[in-house]
Amino acid sequence: MKKIIIILLVLTLFLPLIEAKVINITQTDFNIEPKQAYRLEEGDGISFTKDNKEYVITIDDVGNNSARLKSFAYKDNGERETFYILISKKYGNKVDFEKDDVYDMKVSLIQTNEDMTKADILFETLNEAKPIVEEESTSKSNDELKTGLIITALIIIIGLIIYFVLKKK
Repeated sequence: MKKIIIILLVLTLFLPLIEAKVINITQTDFNIEPKQAYRLEEGDGISFTKDNKEYVITIDDVGNNSARLKSFAYKDNGERETFYILISKKYGNKVDFEKDDVYDMKVSLIQTNEDMTKADILFETLNEAKPIVEEESTSKSNDELKTGLIITALIIIIGLIIYFVLKKK
């Protein structure tokens, strides 16, 4: 009986080592080839250098037709901020790692395997400015607000007039 307990204790000590996943981070250089595809398992990723800063993109979760990637961007003060990139077979995602309003990379999902543990992902470097979204002027929105309030007040006044006319009859 003591031997069985000792064997079970030894096995429980080695269980985390047996179940641990091996994480592979592949070092790549997009200066040589701007488009690269990789087959990655959950937890695996790629590492590359851009503007003297090292970036890592790893696969956080693989779904049937989509994947969630985990990476980070640099803030203005030099700190790293973790974020997630969602991609599917239909829709890729453009990423701005340096938060300088210029897209640095496009990430697209090519396919996932049947047991949803591996994904084929296409990485493509970009140097594309983000589109500038013009905000509406405050005077236009104030005019729209005034018009809406006037129409609402007129509807209330007409409703009260109709109510009092019908109440007298």
